[in-house]
Amino acid sequence: MLEHLSIKHFRLFEDFFLDGLRQVNLFTGKNNSGKTVLLEAIRIWASQGDTTVINHILLQRGEWVPGWGESYEALFHRDNLSSHLSETDFSLSINEFSIVRHTSENWKPYCESLWNGKRITPNLDASLPADFPRDGAVFLSLGADSQFPLFQLWNKIVLTPEEDEVLEIIRETILPEIVRIDINQTRTLVRVSHEAKPLPLQNFGEGVLRMMLLAVALVSAKGKILLIDEVEAGLHHTTMEMFWKKIFDYAQKHNVQVFATTHSHDAVKAFTYALENTENTTSGTFIRLQKSRKNKSVETVKYSLDDLELSLESNLEPR
Repeated sequence: MLEHLSIKHFRLFEDFFLDGLRQVNLFTGKNNSGKTVLLEAIRIWASQGDTTVINHILLQRGEWVPGWGESYEALFHRDNLSSHLSETDFSLSINEFSIVRHTSENWKPYCESLWNGKRITPNLDASLPADFPRDGAVFLSLGADSQFPLFQLWNKIVLTPEEDEVLEIIRETILPEIVRIDINQTRTLVRVSHEAKPLPLQNFGEGVLRMMLLAVALVSAKGKILLIDEVEAGLHHTTMEMFWKKIFDYAQKHNVQVFATTHSHDAVKAFTYALENTENTTSGTFIRLQKSRKNKSVETVKYSLDDLELSLESNLEPR
């Protein structure tokens, strides 16, 4: 598992350190407090700085111009970038991965694998595609087209025991009558017990679509990191309670480390209920990100289970 995270000069993180990470980690905070950036940093680290992953991150943010190396400047902390443009070089780093720019040369990433200690030095290449990232983690963003990642993940588990696990998660969280799923690149069909013919997934609403993607991602992340941006999107709070139970169960069963973000009080409440289970108490953590009033750096506030329970009982706002 990733036990700590060190980020320097990456987007709004000028010098950020976080330790005490656990198997299931939930982050909250106001807009522009760094929640999505944190997931992006972990995603880059998990891919060992793969260029296609970096390109895809820029594409999702609308910062990508194919073939234009200057697109990578969007990754840097703005103050750091501005103060070093006239100097020899400058860099950002995420744990043992770094991207270095030499003023007279192209962008060059350097990454030392934390798994085997082998140093690799790929070149950032703005001509490589941004649509097909070679991820080392399973990443679910908010607002992106969901059919492509759903098909890509499903294609690897169809007709395996993992397919049965996906059906189990969906039955126990949101759609008890589901019998089978058929997914391809353009559409998803669902068979339910009370219908003679399969129906398009869209017929069941946004919540079922989101849970389908979450379930497939969770089952697909065996032995990997699972990153979920705005985990509550499209889900009712009663569904969230059961889904957090499934997240903890599958994370422990399949050695998955989960990093999720939320804006939702109901999602925090459901997470707290799951954390109260004796088996989960030491495997989950809740952290709020916030801007420092002194220098606008990103600070972390960690909540114990007692802190969370007290906040919820007192109707305080842990977000």
